[in-house]
Amino acid sequence: MKGTRPIDNLPPWGRSARPAILRLAGLTALPAGLLAARVIHTGSPVHAYVAWNLVLAWVPVVCAYLAVRPGRTPRLLRPALGLGWLLFLPNAPYLVTDLKHLHQGQVPILYDVILLFSAALGGLALGLVSLHWMEAAVARALGRWPGRLFGVVAACAAGFGVYLGRYLRWNSWDLLVQPSALVRDVLQYVVHPVQHWQVWGFVLLFAVLLLSAYRPVTAWVGAGQEEQAG
Repeated sequence: MKGTRPIDNLPPWGRSARPAILRLAGLTALPAGLLAARVIHTGSPVHAYVAWNLVLAWVPVVCAYLAVRPGRTPRLLRPALGLGWLLFLPNAPYLVTDLKHLHQGQVPILYDVILLFSAALGGLALGLVSLHWMEAAVARALGRWPGRLFGVVAACAAGFGVYLGRYLRWNSWDLLVQPSALVRDVLQYVVHPVQHWQVWGFVLLFAVLLLSAYRPVTAWVGAGQEEQAG
């Protein structure tokens, strides 16, 4: 429609959302298929954790879709879905860190390179698409720059969540299961940031990775409407 501003273009829903969802499904089907073939060939569950991590990586996409789709999700449920998206967002880019498990094993190492890299790419795409949908909703409600600030803060939060998961072995649901212990661990980094500069360096580096890949990945997947001309 002529004169429509880009921030008014929320990601497409219903039938028009299917191409993006199908591309995401294709991205995650590749590492899942490679993993299944590996297990069948070797009889070993090495890298089986990838399957569970891929499932968790889909959670933020589902939460984001349900949280911001217009006129279908009850308003009372949207804050809970938004919180669920934020808690599970780190699970998607977390797959990038699974590359550390690469080692020579029962199959050619290049096979595992493709398996783990495709899983990382799928997780990265899932996280960034869900971030795009949430950022678009914030931009529509509050404006372009608040939306972009929201995206930057969410990327940093995801980086911190990845650190908590990879190095301290916390899970997204531990905020509900073990809230006191999790908060104690988090506070030490917030209260004494200088002493933990390496942690914040990791968070910043991971946020830069997410923000650098944001536009190319979401455009390739087709996560939202492009600017309408004329």
